[in-house]
Amino acid sequence: MPFRGRIAYPSYVDKTLFGNPHEFVVKRAATMPAGLKDQVVISSEELQTMAYRSRLGPAEASEKQMDRDRLHHLSNDRKAKWPNTIEANRERKEKLRLEKMDAEERLRLEIDKEEAALQEEKRRLAIERANKMLYDSTDRVKSLHSKLMLADVMEERERQIELKKRLRLREIENEERWYQKQQDAIRRMDAEEDLRDEEEMTKRAAVAKVRQEQIESQMADQAERIAEMKREGVAMKQMAIADAEAEHRRRLENLEHEKRARAELVEANEFLLKRRAEDQALLEAEEKRMLAYASHKEKDLLERRDREEARFKERQAWRQQLIDRQIAKLTDMNKASNQRLEKQAMEVQAKAQAARERLDEQKKTELLVMHMSRQQQMRWKAERAAQEKAEDHHYVSEMQKLNATLREEHAMAIRAKFERNKLRDEGLLLQMAEKTDKLDTEKLEEMYESEMTKQFGKDEDAIFDQYAQMCLDEYVAQGKNPKPIEMVMKKIKSAH
Repeated sequence: MPFRGRIAYPSYVDKTLFGNPHEFVVKRAATMPAGLKDQVVISSEELQTMAYRSRLGPAEASEKQMDRDRLHHLSNDRKAKWPNTIEANRERKEKLRLEKMDAEERLRLEIDKEEAALQEEKRRLAIERANKMLYDSTDRVKSLHSKLMLADVMEERERQIELKKRLRLREIENEERWYQKQQDAIRRMDAEEDLRDEEEMTKRAAVAKVRQEQIESQMADQAERIAEMKREGVAMKQMAIADAEAEHRRRLENLEHEKRARAELVEANEFLLKRRAEDQALLEAEEKRMLAYASHKEKDLLERRDREEARFKERQAWRQQLIDRQIAKLTDMNKASNQRLEKQAMEVQAKAQAARERLDEQKKTELLVMHMSRQQQMRWKAERAAQEKAEDHHYVSEMQKLNATLREEHAMAIRAKFERNKLRDEGLLLQMAEKTDKLDTEKLEEMYESEMTKQFGKDEDAIFDQYAQMCLDEYVAQGKNPKPIEMVMKKIKSAH
């Protein structure tokens, strides 16, 4: 089970900050009579527990325990019939695994049958393709095919000659029509270009006149703006010098205030160190670390203020340089901008003071929170160690039970694996016998196919005559020249 921390009640709290939260209990214990301090009050349940543990020998079973055992046996009997227990799940998984293996075996047999049929069909197609290739490779079939191709080439050549004639006439007509359109476009473009030239000359004259007037007006305005900017630059420089002097005086006042606050902070730290030295001896190491932390924070604060002062001086120097360089480009600065700058300076000063106050308050809070957190972590560590020890003992006992169950399951798995291997070997032997019978059948079928191939060779002449006559009739029906086909047929017949 996960670790759950408890609410931490600090064993030590600085009385000067918040007072002692256990003050009432301490006063009550101090005023208690001496005779009552040695007495202890316990509850009746604790007294019964002490009496029960002090007995010798095993405890007698009570009616409640006997009734609990009876209910436990009834629960086990009912649990044996449930389908969602570990044993029921194991049996169900084993049954599903056997069914899955049977289904896979049936699927493999079906795949083997389909593969055999596919191979048979591939063999038949290969034989037919080989026979056709042998038939097409004969001289008379090659000669017939070449004459068929010659007839197609002659017809295609006549069509191409006719097409070239029509394309040539169409190109001549297109060139004549394009020449006429080109001449019309040239005449129209010349007229439009003359008109555009006249309009362009008129527009250029008007634009040149307006541009000259604008240049003269802008030169006069530019001279007036330059004179005005020079006057404003001189005024701005004087105002900037006055602002810098006022800012420097305010900075000196702030530094003086910070020095006083720093002295007060050092005095407060010395007072805290004196009070901290009076605390318990066990917290001396913790208090020394906190003192070092406070000194480090004070040092960082002083360094930060020094860096801010140096950065302010650099910013003032950069500002003066910027004023000297950009005096010709300064815009209007009025009374509102001066008031806004003064308000921003006051806001910055107020924010700095508030930040210093928050820092002091945060340091005090951190000291108290760190001490309370340390006490709470020590208690949590002790509780966590006790809880981990109990969990380790429980884990060891559960692992022993689990090991016994796993050994039993392993033995059952070995027996089941032996049965599965036995069934698989029987199936493999059956498949080997089936494949042997299939090979014998395939050899017999190949012999039949060879005899059929020989018979097909004998009928080759009749097939060729029929094929050649069919090609001749088809070419005559399409209007092609049949002379090449008739010549090759006469030549083949005369040769036979």
